[in-house]
Amino acid sequence: MTNVVAREPNLVNPWAPHRVRMYLGAALFTGLVFVGMTVGVGVGLIEPTFTSDVIANLLFGIPAILIPLVLLWDAPGEHRMREEKAAELTLFYLPYTAFSQICYELVFLIGHPLGWWTPTTDPGVKWLWWQYGLADTRYASGNPWTFALEVVGVSTGIVVIIMWTRLVRQSLPIEKRIRSLWVAFACIAILMSSTAVYFISEVGAGFNDIGQGAFGLWFKFIGENIPFIVMPAMVLYAIHIQIDSLTRTVAVSGSGC
Repeated sequence: MTNVVAREPNLVNPWAPHRVRMYLGAALFTGLVFVGMTVGVGVGLIEPTFTSDVIANLLFGIPAILIPLVLLWDAPGEHRMREEKAAELTLFYLPYTAFSQICYELVFLIGHPLGWWTPTTDPGVKWLWWQYGLADTRYASGNPWTFALEVVGVSTGIVVIIMWTRLVRQSLPIEKRIRSLWVAFACIAILMSSTAVYFISEVGAGFNDIGQGAFGLWFKFIGENIPFIVMPAMVLYAIHIQIDSLTRTVAVSGSGC
């Protein structure tokens, strides 16, 4: 009789090379569009018109919306364990949401006390943030709810990226991995609640703060935020799967957390 030894799930490096290439390619392309538009408008090569707004948002918005679907793409012959799928979703989403908070919301947060978001037709290098303020005017009007959500988002995003840098370490002891996952769980729950407040408060206002018509409402306000609406609940469950698996491993090994 041949004894089959069950392999341990790889929670640190669960992705196949083709998915990594897609993640990095989408991030590079989106970053180039961001930088290209910001610099182009800043130096006067691109006019900050509604047409350029639509084209740029389609270029960086569609990849940002669709890239999470790459998580479902198995390589030929690849057999991922449930815990590995959960780990990949977690390790993908943590920097995805953290950098959106740190790199995007932080500029809004800094700009509020400095008066950067007053109405203008010449945003210069502020274009990337200015154009979203055209769709959600709360960002350009000193709305206290938005300011509070920015503070929560940025501070939580910093903690999330710190936890991510720990979780990608192969040498991280299992007990510390469990603790880091718990902190990540709490942070994602906070961001999930903030997202709910962000949308529900505008529903309560009758969408009075939404500009740019159907494009501003359906693509910018809703479409580009779909990953942050749908994925947090999935990530919370994915973290639960990993914590459950690791806790059982610790229990079997006889060590304690």
